[in-house]
Amino acid sequence: MDQFSLRRCLWFFLLPSFLLLPMNVLGFQSYSDQFSPPPFQGPAFLQQPEQNCQNQDCDLILQIREMADRLYAHLEDPDPQVGVLADGLVVCTFVDNNKLSRTSSFGRYLAGQLMSEFQQRSFTVHDIQKSLSIQIQQKRGEYGLSRNPDEIAGDITSGAMLTGTYLNGKDHIIVNARILDNRTSSLLSSATVLFPKNQLTRQLLADSASARTQPQEFMYLKKLEL
Repeated sequence: MDQFSLRRCLWFFLLPSFLLLPMNVLGFQSYSDQFSPPPFQGPAFLQQPEQNCQNQDCDLILQIREMADRLYAHLEDPDPQVGVLADGLVVCTFVDNNKLSRTSSFGRYLAGQLMSEFQQRSFTVHDIQKSLSIQIQQKRGEYGLSRNPDEIAGDITSGAMLTGTYLNGKDHIIVNARILDNRTSSLLSSATVLFPKNQLTRQLLADSASARTQPQEFMYLKKLEL
């Protein structure tokens, strides 16, 4: 056998093995490896908080997130599309347990933050403070939220309500959150969390005030369309 024929035989046996070698062994990188997306880490609310998150503002947010986690975990069917909250959720201000017509910045902040937490979990959350029109004032800004009954819609379609109470104790604030079925008033989920009394929470509680009482014929109610 001449030298040329010997080379042909060697290539005949070695070529299949060469083709089966991984591309990265040969010094090549596939297109999918170059442009593959980063590993999935899940929604932001499932990720661990940053190590430098130690101030009171951040602690309050994390405790409200813990409350949202508990409410979510206690739902019978938490699927945002077909579960018990599939018909939408409206979040109301948390009120003083000893007087249900009294609240504070603390109660309003709880409600606002829980709206964000449940929206991040892909639930349909309705904001009842949305005004019917945008108020624009020069050098002051554009306003799309209101608590004036004349400036917001008179009804809203929502299957469930998230609300709760808080009890102002000596060293802690006991917050009880609940999700109620708007049709039957049935309790769909509940959670209790202790918030420490610190400079921030005391400041939020300081402007506590009661709702104004009016004659029954002038009482404004926001109707929930079911």
